[in-house]
Amino acid sequence: MALVCGIYGFEITVPFTACGMQFVPLQSIYQQAKAAARDLDRYNLTAIVIAEDFPSDLLFRLEAVLSFIEHLDVIVTEPMQLTMPNGHDQFPKIIMTSRRHNGGGAIIASDTFFPDSRPAFIDKAIQRLGDSVYCEATGYRTLFFKTIETFRQRKPFLEVSYFLLFSGLETYVRSTLNDFNTREVAILLRHQLNILGFNVYNFRADQPERSMDTYARLRNALFHNSKFEAHRSHKGVIQTYKLITFYSQFLILVGLVVVKATDFDDGHLNWDAWIDRQLLK
Repeated sequence: MALVCGIYGFEITVPFTACGMQFVPLQSIYQQAKAAARDLDRYNLTAIVIAEDFPSDLLFRLEAVLSFIEHLDVIVTEPMQLTMPNGHDQFPKIIMTSRRHNGGGAIIASDTFFPDSRPAFIDKAIQRLGDSVYCEATGYRTLFFKTIETFRQRKPFLEVSYFLLFSGLETYVRSTLNDFNTREVAILLRHQLNILGFNVYNFRADQPERSMDTYARLRNALFHNSKFEAHRSHKGVIQTYKLITFYSQFLILVGLVVVKATDFDDGHLNWDAWIDRQLLK
């Protein structure tokens, strides 16, 4: 007999199958599905997922992948026997728990507009997270889970969120390049992100948002001095970088790196969205 889990807080309007699991939405109207999925005060039942078996690690990965897509915490319940014709009726419509924290908006477009994008990403990400050889060689799993922990925290702190993002990215870059000795991490970030196709530099005084040196200095200022700003002298001029100014850009950049590391490209993502804030092209 098939098993079914409830999904709370994930936007879906079109049934699909990924990794052998059948996803069935509660809503088919975009505005209603989006409102239910992005409700910050409660977890609304938005879908069920049906399969013959749900190994515990698969559920763990599925919940993480759905949360990453939304950049909001998503709940996937423990499986139960599918006993009712409408599996939605086996689950409460609302779960009340701690308030959800917006992680900046969904990073994979709605299935209302691009029906194949979310299923394809779910399939790829679940398989990558389950590939222990790939994860060990690249630090992908660390990058993925540190990224989603930024908005899963009960009470997000800017410094904690930033350190999670930076350390996850550094782990991925050092592991992928197999370089754990170079001290100037900005050089490594620039190198690997250039390989992935991102327009970044080690240091450009006129483009601090694209300079990996900016983000490395902010990490060092936080870690060593508990300061929320960093400084650099360039041609006799002191430049000041404030974490509050650069955090949102770095958050989007790291999210896009996760998508690249998942080997996903649906042709709709703007890989420069961390600069112009336009996710779709």
